[in-house]
Amino acid sequence: MTIENITLKQAYSQFMADKRAENLSEATLATYKIHIDNFVNFTDMADFTTALVGRDIYDYWIEDLQDDQNKNDVTVASYCRSVRAFLYWMIDNHYIEDDNFKLPKYQKTIKVCYTDDELRALLKKPVHCSEVEYQSWVFINLVCSTGLRLSSALALKVKDFDFKERVCYIQKTKNNKAQALYLSDELIAIINKYIALFELEADSYLFCSAEGTVLNKRTMQQNIANYNNKHGVEKTSIHLFRHTFAKNYYQKTKDIYSLSHILGHSSIATTEKYLSDLGVSLADATAYNPQVIYSTSQKKRRRGKLNT
Repeated sequence: MTIENITLKQAYSQFMADKRAENLSEATLATYKIHIDNFVNFTDMADFTTALVGRDIYDYWIEDLQDDQNKNDVTVASYCRSVRAFLYWMIDNHYIEDDNFKLPKYQKTIKVCYTDDELRALLKKPVHCSEVEYQSWVFINLVCSTGLRLSSALALKVKDFDFKERVCYIQKTKNNKAQALYLSDELIAIINKYIALFELEADSYLFCSAEGTVLNKRTMQQNIANYNNKHGVEKTSIHLFRHTFAKNYYQKTKDIYSLSHILGHSSIATTEKYLSDLGVSLADATAYNPQVIYSTSQKKRRRGKLNT
């Protein structure tokens, strides 16, 4: 094929413009930028023609990444996936010669999820609690039951819930495709009571500050870390709730198609890999409702900071 004369910097700019046109999320675009910036800066070829970019430079860059003690094997592979996407895009646009840009091999580990005992401790309804603790409990119930990402959960407003139809409309997703999720009766009861206790309006963010503004990610992450530690759980990752949901849902239902839709994956293959990374055997997997499985019924108490 005939290679067009264009600089690496120009190709990079076109690539990012194409990805924005594909309506990729800002988070994905930001990741591309970090990883490809690293590659462009390392090669010091921003103003040189793309025709000079080949497998040798790519492999040399990988060696440099692997020598960086601050980057583990998984991080290196993540950088390489982004840069490979850019390189294959340049091949498709006749900016570089066709080549096989391989991902470096690394030792995969199984992602550890929350255990049943940890979920029981976290999903047990708190008493004599502060508003922040109660809000954290509601948040954990929501993400444990739906597998929502943190950004999607924080973007939720009260009006996104249709309690009559038992549906929650997710307006903000990683792939920018809104979706509807059905909720269990137990989760609906928890959300309804929370809305009433916090006197939220239809246009209120579900998880908001005392001033009514949406909580930022760092605040929620810290709130969940504090909540988990108070309940004897050392794990504090919010995204780990998504992993745990995926694993438990599939093991209970064996329904990978429904799980793929709930998680918002683009294909079944993505969900299969997701489950594989969690150590789930598709052959051995055995409706998933954490409120019923892990919670214990308790008498209502009127005393305490918050009457829940």
